[in-house]
Amino acid sequence: MQTLLPGTLARVRDLFLDFVDAATGDATETTEAAARELLAKARASLHGLDDDALMLIAAGAREPALASEAIRLSAAIARLEPQRAAAWFAAGLALQFANRHAEAVQPYRHALAIKRTFPNLRNNLAGALTQINIDINSREILALLEESVAAEPNDANAWINLGRVLPTDTDIARPLEASRRALALAPHSALAANNYAMACREAQQWDEAERAARSACQYAPNDASMRLNLSMIQLLRGNFAEGWPGHEVRWQGASELAAGRPSFPKPEWRGEPLAGRTLLVWGEQGMGDLLQFCRYVPMLAERVHREGGRLVWNSFPQMGALLSRSLGSHCDLYCAGGGVEALPSYDCEVSLLSLPLIFGTREDTIPRPTRYLAPEPAAAARWRDRLAGERRLKVGLAWTGSLTHKRNPFRRVGLERFVKHFAANFTGSADAAFYSLQPDAGAEVEAARAAGFEIADYSAEWRTFDDTAAFVDALDLVISVCTSSAHLAGALGQRTWVLLDVNPHWVWELERRDSPWYPHTTLYRQKRFREWEPVLDKVSADLAKLASEHRAKQTQQEARPAR
Repeated sequence: MQTLLPGTLARVRDLFLDFVDAATGDATETTEAAARELLAKARASLHGLDDDALMLIAAGAREPALASEAIRLSAAIARLEPQRAAAWFAAGLALQFANRHAEAVQPYRHALAIKRTFPNLRNNLAGALTQINIDINSREILALLEESVAAEPNDANAWINLGRVLPTDTDIARPLEASRRALALAPHSALAANNYAMACREAQQWDEAERAARSACQYAPNDASMRLNLSMIQLLRGNFAEGWPGHEVRWQGASELAAGRPSFPKPEWRGEPLAGRTLLVWGEQGMGDLLQFCRYVPMLAERVHREGGRLVWNSFPQMGALLSRSLGSHCDLYCAGGGVEALPSYDCEVSLLSLPLIFGTREDTIPRPTRYLAPEPAAAARWRDRLAGERRLKVGLAWTGSLTHKRNPFRRVGLERFVKHFAANFTGSADAAFYSLQPDAGAEVEAARAAGFEIADYSAEWRTFDDTAAFVDALDLVISVCTSSAHLAGALGQRTWVLLDVNPHWVWELERRDSPWYPHTTLYRQKRFREWEPVLDKVSADLAKLASEHRAKQTQQEARPAR
């Protein structure tokens, strides 16, 4: 039987068994006195356990089979020695080893109140706070780490954590310098190299970022998160040949996919012949990913049917009828929602996002139809009729992505910035009318209106992406950050301007103004970390030009004599 406490540490177990004997005896004064005596004996005995012994107990939590025992023993020791910083630190450490970061914070804070300078304490607490919510805790995290490296300038682990790019960072200098210092202290640390690669991405030092990411993979060849980071850099730089294979580790390497790949009862399809077999293709991750990669369905269907197979497509119910109307005819069966157990019969399965690898996609072979999704014609016509009285350029705005996405603090522009740049030039003018494409943003819209910015909001009328598509189809332009609105507009063939941070999602690649995925999309990129003002200055100037051209065209049309 596997045990946590070999050798000298077995006395902790013996004390526990003594307590059980006392607790299960008759409830007499004698028994109570014996229990008190045992408690005093336990405290005295625990004084004989040095700090290393406490850390050894906590380290047992690394092993799943021992985690519960290690956590309970460490917590019990801390309660018995409440003034001992090492005991509380070990209690927090055991929880952190078991990935129970939120629970680790309280014992770490107990230790901090007793002895703030306890080795690794501030660094570990910062790490736990990072895992819980880096957005909310970033200021405390930074303070703890800066205090830690000031006290221990050669603490490589503290420098590694200080090299993380935080959502509150407005300058990339600290993460860059800290990650370089970490690498100097721990030149073969995969985590140090990976954090340096991440900082280099934000600094747009792409050669250095890729070199560091390759080093991280060399030092930790079995770490999926390192491999995924490298593949993202490769895809971002247009190196699809190396990027697609690495992208397949996303289920093990991406924090957003921590729940893991769905467990299907049938095998994953990897491109083998499909004669007489039914292939299930399914969507994964976010709505934007589904909207972008559903373009592969016709190509996939052609191959399946050519080989004598059948194709079943299961998608997200939030799409409404948009996908089934636009692309469903290519499949033998289209369905939406439901768990794995509710899926129709199939022989093998594949995710939409694995199709670029199977088809060997390169930039010149990306399926790029101008408009591969189409709204419901009657719904689109109704919106065009409702907006027909608006003669100005009709502009849809999306200013933030999902609030839970870890990159959203960097991608988000915010309606307040649109207000600042657009209000003076367009509000009340005869050139542009603005419409919110942002769901559940009523408070932000009202605040913008209170600041004097005219913006209409019909989002309460949209229940599915199909409803939104009908509205977007009636606009003249969509201006969006990197979110599903940009992909929806691009898939509809709508003129779209996408605002990108310095370290964009890989699909937008680097430097170029156009997109190989969406022919009618123009990209507006940050030149420096967290600096949106120059981007919005350019967008505002281009919008003024486009709106003026639209007005001139409208005036010319109205001046034509009726026939």
